[in-house]
Amino acid sequence: MAKGKSGAITVGVAGLGRAGWDIHVAAMRGRKDFVITDVVDLEQARLAEAKAEFGCRTYKEWKRFLRESDCELVVVATQSHDHARQSIEALRAGRHVLVEKPMATSLRDVDRMIAARDETGRLLTIHQSARFAPDYLHIQEVMKSGVLGKVFFVRRGGYSFHRRRDWQTLSKYGGGQMNNTAVHMIDQVVQLLGSPPKAAFGDLQQIINPGDVEDHVKVVVRGESGMVVEVESTMVCAQPLPAWVVMGSRGTLVSDGKTSHLRYTELKRLPTVKPIDSHVVAERRYGFGEKINFVEETIPSVGKSQKNYYDYLYDSLRRGKPLFVTPESVRNTMWVLQQARKGTEFG
Repeated sequence: MAKGKSGAITVGVAGLGRAGWDIHVAAMRGRKDFVITDVVDLEQARLAEAKAEFGCRTYKEWKRFLRESDCELVVVATQSHDHARQSIEALRAGRHVLVEKPMATSLRDVDRMIAARDETGRLLTIHQSARFAPDYLHIQEVMKSGVLGKVFFVRRGGYSFHRRRDWQTLSKYGGGQMNNTAVHMIDQVVQLLGSPPKAAFGDLQQIINPGDVEDHVKVVVRGESGMVVEVESTMVCAQPLPAWVVMGSRGTLVSDGKTSHLRYTELKRLPTVKPIDSHVVAERRYGFGEKINFVEETIPSVGKSQKNYYDYLYDSLRRGKPLFVTPESVRNTMWVLQQARKGTEFG
């Protein structure tokens, strides 16, 4: 972390596409603690647009930007396959780095990035912004409240039916549903595990989209604690399905991402029952007539408001506070992605 500094943080944004312009530039627009001084992009029109608004220096060449810019922080929002290389080069050029998801396209590159961070003493963080999503914060709060008892299973789902034809459909750029969308959901559920992931399985398929990458992803992860989490992220589902299912020893939550329905027993522990050691089942029935009273609630899927990503980043750069998103925590996510690809045609 930077210490002993004050004032605005100067920023160079690499990549002025959907993430660079619509997410990062938009997040810094109007702030006084982050000032965009430099931008890098291959498209001259985008460079001109940034210069007209911010009066910043513009570069079409990445290497020249690193040589000539004196910005303190580099935001790497380029294509996925460039994330690791550019992050390492920026760190070694003495810059702090905020890199878009996915952190890299291989676990080996993740480790190289962490090594460069250690070697240079610069800050490295990853824009796993779904950790700030209102519905995710809500799920965290419900789990911590204990109202569902011991949570043993979480399913996270993202469903749509649509096609695309941009660079995200090509593996040579690091495209695919896993790197583009599922990585956010996998990162969320890995944090909810409360322990390091121990095993992961994936099913990746290409169904309706062009290119050579998956458009349907299913990932199952077991944590060292024994808890299991699951992600379904697909572009090939034409019906709405729950965004969240959380199962606990006392009840269950189902949410569409905006509204949560909870059904749970107020009993701290169910009455003890013992198995009947007999080959005869009384009255040929299932169960034994136990009655469990349930409480039902419908509440907004909105967690308590928190500071946004750039608020936390400023605290780390200027006040020496711990990073909200550390490379080590994201490495767990990237390990799951690697395991989930094994045995599939996209491995």
